[in-house]
Amino acid sequence: MASSPLLRGKEFVTSGMPDDAMRRSRYHVKRCFAKYIEKGRRTIKLHNLMEEMEHVIDDNNERNQLLEGNLGFLLSCTQEVAVDPPYVTFAVRPNPGVWEFVRVSSEDLSVEPISSTDYLKFKKSVYDEE
Repeated sequence: MASSPLLRGKEFVTSGMPDDAMRRSRYHVKRCFAKYIEKGRRTIKLHNLMEEMEHVIDDNNERNQLLEGNLGFLLSCTQEVAVDPPYVTFAVRPNPGVWEFVRVSSEDLSVEPISSTDYLKFKKSVYDEE
C-alpha cells in the first residue's frame, strides 16, 4: 500500500510536480535528474543534491524560478535521496513526524508515491551493491 501523497496546503506534490516542473523548465529538470543518476546507485543528502543542481543550472534566476515551484517544495523537505537509475527516490519530511516517499523517473519525470517499506527496500538494494 502506497503512502499518501505529500500535501502542500491543499495541493498534492505528487500530482502537480511533474507538470509544474516541466512547464517551468523541463530542460533543466531533466539535466538535474541526469546529473543525479550519472554516478549510478547511491544515496545523496540534501546539501549534495543542491550542489549538483547548482552545477547544472548556472543561472541564479532560472534556478530560483525552478525552486519556487513544487520541485522546490519537494527538495526543501527532502532528507535523503536514493538513486537507482533511472529512478530517484526521495525521503521527504514535510512536517515533524510526517514522512513521505516519492519515486521520480529521470526518463519521463513521472512521479509516484511509494510506501516506507518500498523506500527501505529500494535503499537497501542501493547499499547492498555498494
